[in-house]
Amino acid sequence: MMLAEFTDLMAAGAADRADDAILRDNLLGKPSVRARQAALYRLRQLYGVGEACPICAVLHRLWDRDRDGRPMLALFCALARDPTLRDGATAVLDAALGERVRWPAIAGAFEARHPGRLGEEMAKSLAQHAASTWTQAGFLKGAVRKERVRAKPTPTVAAYAAVLASLCGFGGMRLVESRWLDVLDRPIADRLALLRRAEGLGLARVRTVGDVMEIDIRGPLGRTLGVQELVER
Repeated sequence: MMLAEFTDLMAAGAADRADDAILRDNLLGKPSVRARQAALYRLRQLYGVGEACPICAVLHRLWDRDRDGRPMLALFCALARDPTLRDGATAVLDAALGERVRWPAIAGAFEARHPGRLGEEMAKSLAQHAASTWTQAGFLKGAVRKERVRAKPTPTVAAYAAVLASLCGFGGMRLVESRWLDVLDRPIADRLALLRRAEGLGLARVRTVGDVMEIDIRGPLGRTLGVQELVER
C-alpha cells in the first residue's frame, strides 16, 4: 500500500509537487533513480498524487483531519484505484475473526475473478503485497502468520467509504449495505452510527422519513472540504 511513503509525502506537504520531491529531492530516500521512479509511479497509481481527481482530493484533505483513520483512508483510495486489490478483497473481508488468511487464498480470489489471467509467480507476488496492505490497514495481524482481526473505522473513514459508494451509484440503505461499506468491518447499525457521527463533522447528512433512508454525502463533504466537483455531480 506504500502507506509509509505516502505518509512521508503528505507530512512534507509535497503531494502536489511529487515529481520534484521524489525524483529530484529524493524525499523518500530511495537508493536509485529507478527506485524513485517506481515509487512515484505507484503513489500516482494508488493515491493520485499530482492529480486533480475528486476521490484523491478528498483523501488528501481528510488526511490531516483524522490521524487515526489514515491507514483505512489510504486503503479505500487504493481499493478505488487498484482493481487487483479489489479482486482479492473477499479473501480478507469474508474471513472469520481469528481465521488465518494465507496469500494463496487471496491469489485464489484473483483467479476466481479472472481465470488464467495471472501466472503463478505474479499471482503470488500480488497476493503477498495485498496481504501487507490489509495488515497495514488493520484487518490482519502477524508478520508471517496473518490472522483476521476487526478493523477500527472512524466517522471520517465512514464518510469516505460512503462517497465512494455514492459515486458508484448507491444511495439510501443500498449505500449502507454496499460492498464499499462492508469494508468498514462493522454491522449495519454501526455503519449508520458512524455516518451520523460524520454528520456532526459536516461530512454527511443522514435523514430517515418513515421507512426511507436518505443519505447525502457528496454535497456536505464536498462543501466542507472544498471539493467542488463532488457538489456539482
